[in-house]
Amino acid sequence: MGSPTFYWYPKEGGSLEKSAITRSITRLESDDRPQADDSYSGGQAMTRVFHGTRRRVRIAWERLNLLSSSGAADYRSLLPIIAHLQRGHAVGFSADSAKTVAGYPGAGNWSRGASSLTCASALNAFRSWQTAAALTSGDQVVIESSPDYGRGEQRSATSFSAGVLTLASQKLVFDYAGADPMWRWYWFWPALRLPLDQLGSPLVTNDHGITATVTFVLEVDPTIHLLSTSAQGGQFALGDLTARGVDVQPTLDSLLAISRIRTAARLP
Repeated sequence: MGSPTFYWYPKEGGSLEKSAITRSITRLESDDRPQADDSYSGGQAMTRVFHGTRRRVRIAWERLNLLSSSGAADYRSLLPIIAHLQRGHAVGFSADSAKTVAGYPGAGNWSRGASSLTCASALNAFRSWQTAAALTSGDQVVIESSPDYGRGEQRSATSFSAGVLTLASQKLVFDYAGADPMWRWYWFWPALRLPLDQLGSPLVTNDHGITATVTFVLEVDPTIHLLSTSAQGGQFALGDLTARGVDVQPTLDSLLAISRIRTAARLP
């Protein structure tokens, strides 16, 4: 079993920073915010216009012991991540680094009733973050569309092998054709940002320098659903650990930015 780990790229260096926290997470929960408008006809029939879901996750370490060497080290590791997020940059997060696994569709659609999902690559798309990360039978995975479609479900997986994610007894409920889907281990989020409404909230509370609580409420960057590993050897080139000049190598932020530009170019 691995540790709760953040994956991020300090703008000044460009190289990957992996911040593993030794203390177990005390709160980890989804906090989705559906966006919709309802209207009613004269006959009181309701019509809903669905604008998508702002997918959020709450991650907290409560009462870190600042008088212990490990607690103080965890606290110091979290502070630069807070500064990075406050500046508007993205991070990846996995509650268990050994399960930092996700994938994107390959040939064919992920359709209602399917139990085997063909992926674009035989490799874990985020293998460069954790080369040994893998699913084991019984692990929970989330299959979800991009947030604007609002489809998603959690399933038990038996394996991910040779580019095929095999589900256990429960099959897909939704059809994901054209909905920019991806799958991920259920407690792994490849791209999270600090939303504007959280900038005014205290991320750190301190009890007289004895304990500290660090709470993140982060939002999924929807661009993560628009990425493709097809031209990148099956995995994103995100694992460079060598510090170089600014913006001379791929980072999570630059990967998301390139995808946004390509998507905008296709719009009418």
